[in-house]
Amino acid sequence: MLTKPHFVEAAEQRDIVPGAAVVCAVGGTEIALFNVDGTIFAVENACVRCGSSLAAGRLAGAEVTCSGCDWLYDVTTGSVCGVPALTLDRFEVKIVDTHVMIGKSLLWPSRRGE
Repeated sequence: MLTKPHFVEAAEQRDIVPGAAVVCAVGGTEIALFNVDGTIFAVENACVRCGSSLAAGRLAGAEVTCSGCDWLYDVTTGSVCGVPALTLDRFEVKIVDTHVMIGKSLLWPSRRGE
């Protein structure tokens, strides 16, 4: 039986403008929230190569460049661009009134070179 994820408030929608990112912590995990054309996406905040903050990187469209090693990620899928089998953990996002809510359980666990 599948259970619904428990959601927690992570940010205010107005604090994540289009083209920007913020970091929040949910259950001890740092999560980067990216606003891509008004839609919020949530992925783990650590680059799989160097561990640097992805929220500190440059967001262009749906792609963020790691601030530490310049790897490129698609924030909508969590995949390393050009290496789709290598992904970040992703979390479900929903907007309630003006609050950005994050699912405490993983929506899509990462695949590290499987």
